[in-house]
Amino acid sequence: MLNVTFTSPSSITKGLKRYVQQEVKEFSNELFNQLKTVTPKADVKGGRARAGWLQKQNGPYNVNLSNRVPYIERLENNYSKQTRGRGIMKPAIANTVARRQRRNTR
Repeated sequence: MLNVTFTSPSSITKGLKRYVQQEVKEFSNELFNQLKTVTPKADVKGGRARAGWLQKQNGPYNVNLSNRVPYIERLENNYSKQTRGRGIMKPAIANTVARRQRRNTR
């Protein structure tokens, strides 16, 4: 016997919205943690750049990650040898994507 059940489009949409919201939240949390990890510990001001990361949820699909430390751009642009010529954002995003892919393949 074969049974076919149709779900109303609104319930599919609600489920999809919840899934996307959860993914945005989890990805932004992971990226936030990676940004803090990748940012040099012993910068000019004694770790201020690492502690300067802020995360703000601006809606279900919008998360703002920022750092207002005045010299964060210099760190991103490899002023510090501690960034090993890669900056902060690129390795943090790569680490986040890799970690999430590993988690999803288990």
